[in-house]
Amino acid sequence: MSDARPHPCFAADARASAGRIHLPVAAKHTIRRRFGEPETPGRALSPKDVVQWLDRVLAEGTSIAMVGVSGPGEPLAEPGPTFEALRAVREKHPELALTLATNGLSAAQHAAGLAELGLSHVTVLVDAVDPLIVEQLYAWIRPGTRTLPLPEAARLLVDEQARTIRAFREAGHFVKVNMTVIAGINEEHVADVASVVATLGADMLALVPFHPACCDPAAPKAPDAARMEELRREAKRYIAIMPAFDSCGQSIVGLERGGLDLSPADAALPRPLGARINVAVASANGLDVDLHLGQAIRFLIFGPRESDGLPSLLGSREAPEPGGGDTRWEALAESLPDCFAILAASAGAHPRELLAAHGLTVLTGEAQIQGAVDALFGGGKKQCKKRVKAN
Repeated sequence: MSDARPHPCFAADARASAGRIHLPVAAKHTIRRRFGEPETPGRALSPKDVVQWLDRVLAEGTSIAMVGVSGPGEPLAEPGPTFEALRAVREKHPELALTLATNGLSAAQHAAGLAELGLSHVTVLVDAVDPLIVEQLYAWIRPGTRTLPLPEAARLLVDEQARTIRAFREAGHFVKVNMTVIAGINEEHVADVASVVATLGADMLALVPFHPACCDPAAPKAPDAARMEELRREAKRYIAIMPAFDSCGQSIVGLERGGLDLSPADAALPRPLGARINVAVASANGLDVDLHLGQAIRFLIFGPRESDGLPSLLGSREAPEPGGGDTRWEALAESLPDCFAILAASAGAHPRELLAAHGLTVLTGEAQIQGAVDALFGGGKKQCKKRVKAN
């Protein structure tokens, strides 16, 4: 049966202190949104790697209450690594709550197996219950080995998500549905989604405002805070509503808390020196430091702009292919001869040590890129909302 312990975000007195970490073990992608989703969201890591990562974060004293699998691909498209990671966490850390997020494709058949692991809850990602709106939201949907024509695939997705919600609820799970709200596309569809998922048995609905991709003038707009509150009130007529995500504790996502503030006063932080004048950033969305060092497919390179010396995005650089042990980190060091630091969500101790020997300091933590980069170049915290740790 499902774990009776509630998701810490559901309890108002626990939200402020409930840390959560997401394990990126899902490699296969079965859908692609048209908007707000990076083409290359980062590599999946092996179950062994992510469990070691979790062990290290816990050993450093970070307060974690929730462990989930939610990407970078679909966790149940290839369920083996997902179940392996969840079982390993359950065996090593039985005190931690477990969760999983799925788009619902081919997920219903795994409801009983997930219930045996005692998940705190499961999340089903439902952005529409009308196939015509689904077609506006997704670029492609690939339930098997081939991409179906979008009208056919949209109908299949709606049906599969309904089956998944029913199956999860029948298996005893607490079922939360997440809906990403995009102005002008599905915002008028919120009440329909709330009504349908409630009828299917979902316990709670979370409305998540869409965030446009960086520097995409063609992207739809994000609903403002007032509109989101209006939509939550409307949806609440049908189903319990999750509190706004910014009030739901701290998302660790492998990022350490309690480290050094990224500010010019921190003597431990590296500075440009000689030919090393740039910073490499592991990012999936172009806005945040959000990838584990081993996940990065490429690095964004930031450095002083020739015209005025202000730190700016200079380009990107491909990361070495995974595997090969130390050879990979040696290759990464060789590919970044002009960089004095790497910003990543998290990184193992061994690669940090090896890269440091080559003059590259790895900084790990949660931050918006521009604020973190500005701070490294002496410009203060600015938009660096979280903390970054020097290793």
